[in-house]
Amino acid sequence: MNWWKVAAAAAGIGLGAAGIAKVVIDKRKKDLDNYLLPAPDDTQSEEIPALKADILSWVGMDSNVLPVTLSFATPDAQAADVFQEALAKDGLSSSYDSVSNIVDVLYNGEMTIDGLTFLAASLINAIKQTDAQYQGYTFAH
Repeated sequence: MNWWKVAAAAAGIGLGAAGIAKVVIDKRKKDLDNYLLPAPDDTQSEEIPALKADILSWVGMDSNVLPVTLSFATPDAQAADVFQEALAKDGLSSSYDSVSNIVDVLYNGEMTIDGLTFLAASLINAIKQTDAQYQGYTFAH
């Protein structure tokens, strides 16, 4: 009879520990979501959350889909030049179509959270330096 009490106490402790672990994991996930996809403020372009959401949806994808091309519309050639220079500082390659004022950014890096967070930060930095507008992305395969 006494061992039933010990077994019930051990089961209760185990369930309590599992509940605490779930709360901690859920909090970490929520903090990561808030860090990677914060609510936009009034000074933030509407394209930035969409860009982040698109890029972070690729986490863990097979690298066979690479390269991916992200397209951005720019107001003019000068803005496109500033946009491309900002990207080049972070090691990203891009091309510019002067007829449509579209800058295509080619990404062939890792599909990890670190690699994609770096990509998002680089693109957001370049967007903030110009009036570039995110148009979307396409995979090569």
